[in-house]
Amino acid sequence: MEDPVQNTPVSKADIEYFVGLEVSVEHSEEQLEARYNIDALGKYQGNAQVALFPTSTRQVSDILAYCNQRRISVVTQGGNSGVAGGAIAHRGELILCLRDMNKVRDMDAITGVLVAEGGCVLEDLDNYAQEQGYTVPVDLGARKRCMIGGNVSTNAGGLRYLRYGSMHGSVLGLEVVLPDGQILDSLFTLKKDASGYDIKQLFIGAEGTLGVVTAVAISLAPMPGASQLAVLGLQDFSKIQRAYVLARQSLGEIISAFEFWEKRCNELVVLYEGYSSPLSTSHEFYVLIETRGACLQHDIEKMDRFLERLQKEGLIENSGVIRDKDDMDRTWLFRSQMARAHSKSGHMHVYDFSLPSKHQYELLLAVKSHLGAAGLYGKPGLPVSDVTIFGHIGDDNIHLQVIANEFGGVVEEAMEPWVYEWVGSHGGSVAAEHGLGSHKGQFLKYSKSPVLIEAMKSIKRLFDPNNIMNPGKHVSHA
Repeated sequence: MEDPVQNTPVSKADIEYFVGLEVSVEHSEEQLEARYNIDALGKYQGNAQVALFPTSTRQVSDILAYCNQRRISVVTQGGNSGVAGGAIAHRGELILCLRDMNKVRDMDAITGVLVAEGGCVLEDLDNYAQEQGYTVPVDLGARKRCMIGGNVSTNAGGLRYLRYGSMHGSVLGLEVVLPDGQILDSLFTLKKDASGYDIKQLFIGAEGTLGVVTAVAISLAPMPGASQLAVLGLQDFSKIQRAYVLARQSLGEIISAFEFWEKRCNELVVLYEGYSSPLSTSHEFYVLIETRGACLQHDIEKMDRFLERLQKEGLIENSGVIRDKDDMDRTWLFRSQMARAHSKSGHMHVYDFSLPSKHQYELLLAVKSHLGAAGLYGKPGLPVSDVTIFGHIGDDNIHLQVIANEFGGVVEEAMEPWVYEWVGSHGGSVAAEHGLGSHKGQFLKYSKSPVLIEAMKSIKRLFDPNNIMNPGKHVSHA
């Protein structure tokens, strides 16, 4: 059962108070509708009447203390690049946007530890880190828009999870403003600290339900001395799995990404984004492998031996190796535009699962069969035009896209909760890297036990007893 929400509408007197804090205020209906009340895919729409843009942690503290006292609900927003509706104010909540908290507070060039405010755009932060010889360990397709505070709050995974792991491992410390306005300072920059509970971990992946992440201390990765890509064309999914095993064996410590997508995904990017396919030949499946090492010649030799093993075992139909930086950037751009291309082809119902590799292709077949049996997919003119998968083989994260003629409706009714039950029954998680957002909390029961769900809800009640932070979302919806 969802916890009660007492959302007091923002009044003229409230706005005057916020203006008195010297906080920028946006209450133009046109601006709110265009930029803050709709998600990246156009699926989730909000009705916030006011957005605030603080420039300091103290301002965030004053805002939350006031809102907590007045029972004004708050939704924190960064780049608004999410696709699960977690940053959308569905109930008329006040939007607290961190875009103006975008400063780098400190950078230790010896240890590679960077301290940045939550509103720093990921790509800008990475460019800054590269000037110091480092790189931010998380990389996403939305890097030009998403912000580091949001990356932490959603426990963003991304393209190089295989090499650098999750935010839980990279984040050393956080500065968080709690719902009552208290500033929780755990902004430690030490890589070893066994002095008490590791409280910061609670806020990584909490999606703004426990507080506002105003600053992050993150351990950067050294910039690689050499990088290369290999693109493979394969006939069936089992060969992708075998190629992954060989990649781990042959490429070892230098492998940083292992991505896959199917033929239809490739076609949609070519059609709607206008990019050339990474391979000139057509294949049922494609794999993109990246290596990052210190010595190019050493890495070339490893890649050559790896490709020889693939050819010897008859796993690939074609392959190409890319070492020119501009060509590598174009190839990564092709991969990162996959979701965008799908969204242009229709109304994209996107599902983000963790699922054991052995069941991933099985999921695609099961969904097609299920929708076909429901009379929704399989021939022209039906509500569903495409069902596709792509994802990150190395971390068991798969993205399932169901392209329909509308959001919701008969397609969503057919898919939910059926697909979440299917994933849960095959050892998967209902949310891998997009988060639970506003919709998926109700399906948490398919991959988490009642005791675990209640434990998470108790944490929410402890930190936010008045339920003002992103109410009705995440575990509150479970």
